[in-house]
Amino acid sequence: MFPRTVKTSLVTLLRDEIVRGTFEPGERLRLEDLAQRFSVSTMPIREALGALEAEGLVTIQPHRGAQVTLFTPDEIRELYEVRAVLEQLATVKATPKLTDADLDALDALVAEMEHPEGHIDVVRFSENNMAFHGLIYDRAGMPHLAAQIRDLRYRVQHYLHKHLESTNYTTVNNVEHRRLVELLRAGKAKAAGQEMHGHILQTGLKIASIMAREALGGGLAVRPPRTRKAAAD
Repeated sequence: MFPRTVKTSLVTLLRDEIVRGTFEPGERLRLEDLAQRFSVSTMPIREALGALEAEGLVTIQPHRGAQVTLFTPDEIRELYEVRAVLEQLATVKATPKLTDADLDALDALVAEMEHPEGHIDVVRFSENNMAFHGLIYDRAGMPHLAAQIRDLRYRVQHYLHKHLESTNYTTVNNVEHRRLVELLRAGKAKAAGQEMHGHILQTGLKIASIMAREALGGGLAVRPPRTRKAAAD
């Protein structure tokens, strides 16, 4: 067993790379390549992949090793339907507890997510988007609910990142972010919860629809997991 700090650092690094789309859904994660990439032995990599399997980001199969978790369109729909319900509840609970400072922080995050057409840093947008939602859910005062939401968000984040532009997410959803902050600032908990539900669900339905079209056209959603040397990135 390697020191907790080494394992924790590797879990964070690998999670970030999967979430950001460095490794695609279904892509194999070879121990030797990852060990070379992060200048460690294979043992802490193995432990880190085990931790990410528990989060749902990685799937480990006997005799085949690890790969980035691959979902079907129906599974994406299911995950987003569950997320929509949980995030609606968290929003309703959080609304009366948000302070002026919290609301100002949400406004600032929305402003950071604005971008001139054709000039977007998708990684930065994803980080701000996670921070925006995380702030709301943490204020719900329901840590188990917040943990469940965070887990589900991580499970599908690599799909959201992959389809940010094709779903027009950065433009449409930032309009929804602004509308959501207005409802939160007005203290309209029920309306804010409904806005959040639609905000989450429609994104999932768009991603699932794109995946289904890719499958029909022989796209990335159904191709066999490809391999590559991670160290080459």
